[in-house]
Amino acid sequence: MKMTNKVGGRIVRIKLKGFMTYDDLEFKPDKGLNLIIGLNGSGKSSIMSAICLGLGGRPQFTGRTVQLSDFIKHFHSKAIVEIELESPHGRNDVICRVIEKDKHLWYLNNKLVNQNEITSVIKKYNIDMSNLCQFLPQEKVAEFSKMDKKQRLVNMIQAIGDPSLVTLFDELKTLRNDYCRFGKELEELENNKNSEERLNERLKPEIEKHEERQQLKIELDILQFKKMVCDYKLLQSSVKEKENERKQLNREVLKMEETCNQLKAEKTNYSSELSNYQKKINEMKKEVYRRMQELSKYHQNLKECRGEIDEAKITFDNRMQEKQEQMSKLTALSRQIEGLKDVLSLKKGDMAALKEKLIENSKEYENIKQQLTSCDSDLERVKLNKNALEYKRKCMFMMRINFYFKLDLNEFKQEEILRISNEEDKKYEMLRHKHPDTYTALKWLQQNASSFRAGISPPPLVSLKIGNDEDRKYIENAVSNRDLLMFVCEDKEDLERFVKIMKHEKKLSINVSIVPEESMAAFSSHPISNNMRNLGIHCYLKDLFTAPEPVMRLLCKLNNVHRVPVCTEKAEGNIDSILNFSNLFFTKSEKIMGKRSRYGQQSMSVRRDILMSRNVLPNFKDNSAALLSARRELQEIEEELLKYQPHYEALEKQRRQLEQQQEQLRKERDDINSEMRKLNDLRVKLKQITDCYERKAKDVIDEEGEKRKVTDAVRNVNAKKLLILTKILEIVKEMLRLKKEKATSILYMRGFSEKISSLDVKISYHERELQNTKSRLSVVDSERNCLKTQGFKLLTELEAKKESSENLKEYTRIVASQNLDLEEIKQRISNIEAQIELTDEDIAPIIAEFTKRKQNICSIEEQIDSLKTKVEDLKARIQELKEKWLPPLLNRIESVNRKFSKYYKILKCAGEISLDQTDDTDDFPNYGLQIKLKYRVNEEFMELSPTHHSGGECSVAAIIFILSLQELTDVPFRCIDEINQGMDAINERSIYQLVADAARSGSCSQYFLLTPKLLMDLSYHKDVAVHTIFNSPYLQTKLNVQEHIRIAKAHRQ
Repeated sequence: MKMTNKVGGRIVRIKLKGFMTYDDLEFKPDKGLNLIIGLNGSGKSSIMSAICLGLGGRPQFTGRTVQLSDFIKHFHSKAIVEIELESPHGRNDVICRVIEKDKHLWYLNNKLVNQNEITSVIKKYNIDMSNLCQFLPQEKVAEFSKMDKKQRLVNMIQAIGDPSLVTLFDELKTLRNDYCRFGKELEELENNKNSEERLNERLKPEIEKHEERQQLKIELDILQFKKMVCDYKLLQSSVKEKENERKQLNREVLKMEETCNQLKAEKTNYSSELSNYQKKINEMKKEVYRRMQELSKYHQNLKECRGEIDEAKITFDNRMQEKQEQMSKLTALSRQIEGLKDVLSLKKGDMAALKEKLIENSKEYENIKQQLTSCDSDLERVKLNKNALEYKRKCMFMMRINFYFKLDLNEFKQEEILRISNEEDKKYEMLRHKHPDTYTALKWLQQNASSFRAGISPPPLVSLKIGNDEDRKYIENAVSNRDLLMFVCEDKEDLERFVKIMKHEKKLSINVSIVPEESMAAFSSHPISNNMRNLGIHCYLKDLFTAPEPVMRLLCKLNNVHRVPVCTEKAEGNIDSILNFSNLFFTKSEKIMGKRSRYGQQSMSVRRDILMSRNVLPNFKDNSAALLSARRELQEIEEELLKYQPHYEALEKQRRQLEQQQEQLRKERDDINSEMRKLNDLRVKLKQITDCYERKAKDVIDEEGEKRKVTDAVRNVNAKKLLILTKILEIVKEMLRLKKEKATSILYMRGFSEKISSLDVKISYHERELQNTKSRLSVVDSERNCLKTQGFKLLTELEAKKESSENLKEYTRIVASQNLDLEEIKQRISNIEAQIELTDEDIAPIIAEFTKRKQNICSIEEQIDSLKTKVEDLKARIQELKEKWLPPLLNRIESVNRKFSKYYKILKCAGEISLDQTDDTDDFPNYGLQIKLKYRVNEEFMELSPTHHSGGECSVAAIIFILSLQELTDVPFRCIDEINQGMDAINERSIYQLVADAARSGSCSQYFLLTPKLLMDLSYHKDVAVHTIFNSPYLQTKLNVQEHIRIAKAHRQ
């Protein structure tokens, strides 16, 4: 599998010490799919947690704990997680995290660093542990089905990894909330304004009625004084009535108390007599109860006697039935013995014949075995001769291939070698075998070159023409492999279309670049002066080869081939002078580079590397004579191999015939042994049955002895029953006497109880009457006191009111000579009070309130104008951001939906994903991602939820959703933990196949899939590696592999 993520980041090595279940572990995953299996609790999820924490993830992402110290294994003081990440340029990066009880440290390439530096390295490789597309612990699968639409949309946008989508979505939600808040405020201000205006309109009539209200108040005071005089006179008459009623009630109370005391004394006498009889009855009850206990005990003994008789009879019957069964078994055994004896007498002469047949079979088997050994010897001799010739032919192939390339022999076939004839064929042939993706893309480009607007140049590896074959080593050491395989586009739109076809449609891993904007004039070399020639500068790297202009401009831009000198041996003594001109140059045997310090231009470090050919560019030396000689020798070897073929085939045929004869003899021997075993088994069975018959004959039950036992048992029980019945008769007579006395006492008690009940009724009646009379007396006293208090208070108010008002002083004289009607006064007072209560009493506060409210209305109008301006601005801003955010999001959701539907179609189900924009398309806080599923043919699409779908169906939806998102995110590796929880075998197999295909398709260079079990007969390919965790104190450390293989084969047979 090729790495699609050019920035690297694949996990090369994981080392753990004192981490969770591991004391010390070093784990080296492969490219492609890494299946990690092991028992529950063996440490599969520990590896997931180590990857998360070792690459900057928070403890919460693991779904286990929020404390780092919880990941330290028991009896360890610290935990160490070390992860080595692949780097495409130079040395790999090694990140180490040391976790202690109260702190943690970071190391990068064995240097202590802070977390910000680790974060920058992780971001460089596009690693994000919070992205579900990269790191999916098993807890997140369960949480996925519990998410609502809004949560799924937010998580999807974050998983895509496009910061602009997240930022725009957050800003749109904030603007929407502000828009709604300002709208509510505007509505409230409008309501307040209308309310204030209505209140001011209502205040105007109040001001006009102020004078009329003052006249009504004067009249009201006079009428209230009239009412108070009338009330006082009524109170005086009521007090006199209450006093007379109180005296009458006191006399009634004294009479009722005397009657109650007489009735209570009579009740006490009757209660004493009743208590004496009650004690006597209780004593008799206890005696009766004791006698009943004795009677019950004797009845129980009587039942036990009956049970003993029944048990003796049942035991006798059972023994007789058992004897019958014994006799039946003896009869059956006797018949079996006679039958086996008859069979053995018939087969008495068969054993000798079988032994003779077995001896003859063994002789013939040994003869065939000797013939097979001789045939194998001849066959091995012919095979050795053939192998020698095959090895010689293989060496000839290797020699012919090395005439062209220094490549692996196993990658070629004979027909391919003979096809290579000229320089161009050799270039394409080497490209096809070493870089198949680039070769495929080049062939497609040659067939479709006319479909592009401008030209697309082939990679430098094909288009370069080197005049001298010795100059290859300079170009190979100056230009990287990546640049030698790079297609060069002259138009930007052609570049985008070419990349889309090659990488997304054809899934090819190639390098493509746009031609630099500078022309060739901008890459002109500095003229070589005589002084430069004296220093040893012979020419520039650009002068050693020719290439199309776009390719040459790209190499000048990326590798400065127009500035890198190629020097003679004179350069050895002038290195510093040449480095002042160029920090890189070549001699015939070395590559020399100079690097100045960043802190001062005076110091320079010089690096010298031996110049060696990397065999990247093809060597086109002519080896035709040697090639013809090798072809002749190869033809001779082929002819000699054909001579051995008939003899070899004849030996093979003879050996097959001998093997068939040997197998026939083996079957005959097995049949003979089977017959002999059957006869021996019959003899052994006869002996066993005879012994069993003799043992059972001795154990037959004695019938007369059993009868004597049951007769003795019945006689003993009858004697015991006679004694028990005598005791029962005595107890019954005593109980009859006690019950007669008890009935007489109960009759006396019943008479006293009736008299007491009659007295209780009378006492209760008189006490209730007494209590009611006292309550009435208390009420009358309270009412009389209340009336006196009201009269005194009213008199005081009249005197005070008369002194405080001039109008009332003048009116007091008139009142003494007039008869007043209280009802007319009350009616008039109610009418005047109703007229006054229509408006407020004081006009000054009303006027102040009216003015203040008018000012408030003006202020509200200014606020309304300001809010309307803000709302319009927000609406325009929301529309602008929506046009930037919604179309890209819909495109991505449509892309995910296509993949999602495709995967569900593979599972023979249906699924679709869409954006739920609600009824109001601007209601961004309520936007959601809608997932609808259909697992069965006869059901409708239903939205994903734990209510409608099982745990396994939710897991399938979660994993397929994650797989559908993968093409939108480019990450170096992906981790998935126990996705098969709750799935049936069919879904589990399908999900595994989808993950395996995703790992092979090139969407990611590395997968980690953790599972406690693997299904049988899964399909594997070269990009799948299985790692088994063997981590438990109870597992065997020494395994006999051959024994396990033998047991497995026997089980299959």
